Amino acid sequence: MKSSLAYISALVALSYATVTLLDPSDYVDLEADTNDNVLAADYENPGATYQTITITGPYYFFDNETILARETYSVDKNDTSVIVITEESNINMTYIDVIKNGYASSLNQASFYGANAAINVANASVSYIDHSNITTRNGAANIYAYGTNTTVFVTNTDLYSSGPCAHGLYASGNGTIYASNVRQYSGGIRSSAFAGDGPAGYLYISDSIAHTAERGSAIFYALGEAYATNIVGIADNSPSLFSDGGQKSVFENVDFTAGLLAGTVLFCSQPRETGASLSFSNSRLTTTGENMPGLWFGNIIAEVQILATTINTTSGILVVANSSRITPEFDYFAGAEYSSYVLPAIVDIAVSSSELEGDLVTYNGSSITWTLGDYSTWTGTAYSKNGEGTVGVNLDATSKWVVTADTVVQNITVANLSSIVDQGYSISYNLSSSANAWLNGGTVQLFGGGKLTPS
Repeated sequence: MKSSLAYISALVALSYATVTLLDPSDYVDLEADTNDNVLAADYENPGATYQTITITGPYYFFDNETILARETYSVDKNDTSVIVITEESNINMTYIDVIKNGYASSLNQASFYGANAAINVANASVSYIDHSNITTRNGAANIYAYGTNTTVFVTNTDLYSSGPCAHGLYASGNGTIYASNVRQYSGGIRSSAFAGDGPAGYLYISDSIAHTAERGSAIFYALGEAYATNIVGIADNSPSLFSDGGQKSVFENVDFTAGLLAGTVLFCSQPRETGASLSFSNSRLTTTGENMPGLWFGNIIAEVQILATTINTTSGILVVANSSRITPEFDYFAGAEYSSYVLPAIVDIAVSSSELEGDLVTYNGSSITWTLGDYSTWTGTAYSKNGEGTVGVNLDATSKWVVTADTVVQNITVANLSSIVDQGYSISYNLSSSANAWLNGGTVQLFGGGKLTPS
């Protein structure tokens, strides 16, 4: 998708046709925005976490109801939106062009209140935007929704941004965005395609294309709830998902490619939380880096569902669970040397109707519970690094584990021993775990020459 993306898509699985998808980077002069896109957000001085900048712009609608059509709306000014919609307004926009230039002086004001967004919709307002083009430069979100009962509907619209902290669709303060047939590109740092922020943003995205270029710029940044259906997304230098805390992400019929850190990253930037959830169904997740796992978890307690999904990794690592988190620069995983409160990740992953290949890796006391059901196959092994981590493996009668090395597990439960294709490798289980009571503390011969042995 730098020029075009040709791929065999699950979205056209019936014909297996090769298609070419275009995003705004295919017809915008990217070189003109090179300097803008290397600028980093000011993490050291992000600004106050309460609103200090008045949200303003040349087109301001307060308790209003109107239609904007077939016009161009623009501004070139810092900390200024183009269109501001507030106080229960109902503004519909069709076939418009919105052009925003000008920087945000405060990262927090831009993030929490949309102080520099091209279109800012707030305070129980409702907007419908269709067949439009929204372009921002110098670090500005394309469309921002803030506040309970604030709802934005976006269809058949192109979103282009350059500069830092320039998310495509951005919801915060319990605001909600519904979008379909959107084509998005962001070239800057920390500029996700579809993002939520505190206290929560709610995103419902379908039938769309997303492409991000720089670090910290995921396809989805979940802080609230994110739902995606029929999405093709490429994050050149980011995971496809950042999920911070006890958030919910539901992906169906998506094709995501991630170029940095991991395919998805679930973490907690504050003391460890529970309640994080992630699901993939009828989807494909690809990581391109040599050390990138498919799924990564740090300082979080999470549940994951994987249904009829493929995870392709160059690294051969499916899952990592660790006692670490992401730095504000979003460029590496940091442990206790960065944050004293980080704790091990605890992850429960249920796989069904999927064939997955790769290893499960735990660090620093983290744990993974790995359950295969409904005709699933896993080819790989499990191991711990930097401290005692644990992995539990559960197989139903229809599923198989093809073992690729001698493995140590906390516990193992199987409906049939034939579900373990051991290839001569042995599996050690924890004698003290009550889940292993069915083994009676003994050694069991496996069909390929390996053994289940207590430890």
